[in-house]
Amino acid sequence: MGIFKNCPKPLPLIVAYILASLIGRSGCQEGSCLQDGKHKAAPGPERYLKECALYTDNACCSRNDIQEITASPVSRVDGISWDRCGALSPSCQSFFKRVACFQRCSPDAARWPHPHSPASIQGVPLCTSFCRDWFQACKADRTCARNWVSDWKHGPQGNNCPGTCVTYQQMYQDGQDLCESLWGDRFVSVEDEAQDGPGGTEGRSCGCLSLSPSDREAMAALRAQEGDPEELDTTKTGRPEYRAPCRHNARPQGATLAPEARRGGHNTGMHKRSLFMEDVEGSSSGL
Repeated sequence: MGIFKNCPKPLPLIVAYILASLIGRSGCQEGSCLQDGKHKAAPGPERYLKECALYTDNACCSRNDIQEITASPVSRVDGISWDRCGALSPSCQSFFKRVACFQRCSPDAARWPHPHSPASIQGVPLCTSFCRDWFQACKADRTCARNWVSDWKHGPQGNNCPGTCVTYQQMYQDGQDLCESLWGDRFVSVEDEAQDGPGGTEGRSCGCLSLSPSDREAMAALRAQEGDPEELDTTKTGRPEYRAPCRHNARPQGATLAPEARRGGHNTGMHKRSLFMEDVEGSSSGL
């Protein structure tokens, strides 16, 4: 037994190494949180997120922060009723929940801050395929407001319809129109699928988001390009144009709009007021 008396005991060293690893890992969480009083000060693990489980490893929300989103069916989120024209179908509601979870919980949402409202986002690149699937899931559901940021009439009972209820297929032309209109200027539709001719993209290698596990790869690609200031062009008037590694699908001039958008009534909301104006007027965001 004496031959071991001068040997160091390995167990304390192993324990110290594990503790150091855990401490280092806890201090190296990627991303940051929007600073609006509704998010955590910094992202971190949240084991008990239900609807927003995509962000359990690193979240800007707690379980208590998303209670409205976990309701079934969801009726009201941040003061905005989702059911003014009847409850959303389960498939349509699931897309609304994914969008709400992104803004509430994602540690990456703060990468696209709104220039006039640091509590919100602007120009987040959503994959065209996600926008298309969202439109398909909701096209038979009904809504009465084209822009859910600016078009509601707010009263004692919350947001009220500015016009009659129509289907999403009547209100929006397609998935791009839905993504770039429903939540004002928060999102842009960006190509993620193979295109005919030179310059086509394949899969999601371009870095747009689908609010799914594949976003981890997209964000890794974006972080790898942070050293190139040309990747995000934010110098233009209005919302930033998302450039490389994805292409923003700018709608051609003269493109046909959905029937309700062509009528030009109050509920079309073709102008996109910023969330700053919304905050001044005291209305809620719904996310």
